[in-house]
Amino acid sequence: MSPAKSARRLLLGTGLGLLMASGLGLISGVLSIDKPELSITVPIIGLMLLALAGPTGRGEGPLSSWFPDENDVSMAARIEEELIQTTSDADIGNAWAKLEHTMLSKELEEE
Repeated sequence: MSPAKSARRLLLGTGLGLLMASGLGLISGVLSIDKPELSITVPIIGLMLLALAGPTGRGEGPLSSWFPDENDVSMAARIEEELIQTTSDADIGNAWAKLEHTMLSKELEEE
C-alpha cells in the first residue's frame, strides 16, 4: 500500500471519528449549534480531514509532498537515488577538506 493510500485511510478514519464524536456531543447537549463555542472546531476539523482524504489518496493536494502515491519499486529507486546523491555530496566535501588540509600543511612547512 502506498503512503498516499495509508494517509487517506488515516484521514478518513480520524475525520469520521471526529464527526461521530460531534454527533454524540450534539445529542448529549455538550455541543450546541445555537451558541457556537470553541467546541465547534471539532466537527470543522473532522470535515477538513474528510476533505483532505480524497486528494491525498490520489497523491494530489496540499499533503502530496508528504505522502507520495508511489509503489514500493519506485519508492526504493527514489530513495536509492537520494542516497547516492548524498554520498556524492559527502565525497565532494571530503575532497575539499583534504585539499584544504594539504594546502595548510604546505603553508606551515614553508614557514
